[in-house]
Amino acid sequence: MSYNRIAVYGHRGWASSAIFNALVASGAPIKLIHRPGSDVSSVPSSVSMVELDIEKQQQELIAALQDIDIVISLVGLEGILKQHAFVKAIPSTNVKLFVPSDLGVRADDEQGLRVPMKKTKDEVEEAAKKADISTTMVQVGCFAESAFSIGILGIDYPGNRMVFTGDSANQFVNICTRDYVAAAYASIFASTPPAKLAGRVIGISELKATGSEIAAALKKKYGAEPQIFRHSLEKVNDEVETCIKNGIPLSLAWWVRKMWGSGTLVGLVGNEVWEVEGYKKVSLEELLVGGKLAPYRNMPPQIVQAFNDTIQ
Repeated sequence: MSYNRIAVYGHRGWASSAIFNALVASGAPIKLIHRPGSDVSSVPSSVSMVELDIEKQQQELIAALQDIDIVISLVGLEGILKQHAFVKAIPSTNVKLFVPSDLGVRADDEQGLRVPMKKTKDEVEEAAKKADISTTMVQVGCFAESAFSIGILGIDYPGNRMVFTGDSANQFVNICTRDYVAAAYASIFASTPPAKLAGRVIGISELKATGSEIAAALKKKYGAEPQIFRHSLEKVNDEVETCIKNGIPLSLAWWVRKMWGSGTLVGLVGNEVWEVEGYKKVSLEELLVGGKLAPYRNMPPQIVQAFNDTIQ
């Protein structure tokens, strides 16, 4: 098997750490590019490392990428705009493919592209296209751990509550566990020739469920009907606009709920869904009834409260 030489930027986040570890375990040669002061104490000795401020050390970044086939960025929101440094550097290297950080779903509507997180991600993708850089976009739908635990989708698993938005009771949502996303990244990028990945939007979906199916699983878990609230599409549309206008960091959550309630969320992972060969996918019942839902990362109490306040 011929492996790709992969450079990874972003290795310590809740999702990125699992993806990074899966890429390392795949057998592909990995080079970690990390910012000065980043904790690399747990990085395996098989991984080569380069410490760089990618925005200020452009020539050093170019040099570090000369023996790389694929650059995979896994940075969180605070690092999205820093990816422009890769867009500037890659044309002067031998890199064949750039995978910008996304870990969500594509916004294909005017409002979604105004949601701050989506806007900055789209700007990076557009800059790469203008620079004639081959890219692959990975869309993961919704992470199970955050979707069910902190209310992004209007689901309060610990409190046995949920919101039906528009027609979300009957519409599907794509859901992935962090482990499945990590396995998918390794399956996609470890050995697939970059030329076969260039220009593609690859979706990842471990399971699909409607709002009613999720409510039924909650009832089975707790032995009681979940408390159901109902929001109209008009309400959530107004909430999105209010959040965008006033800089309130809940616009993405309201927008995702709107897409679910209108029946368009399920299609935002694209038409090409990658299947991880040999992987046993988890079921909705195993997650919500059988106790296989892993915890999400620790969130500031004020953020948790803000999400809880939207479920009413």
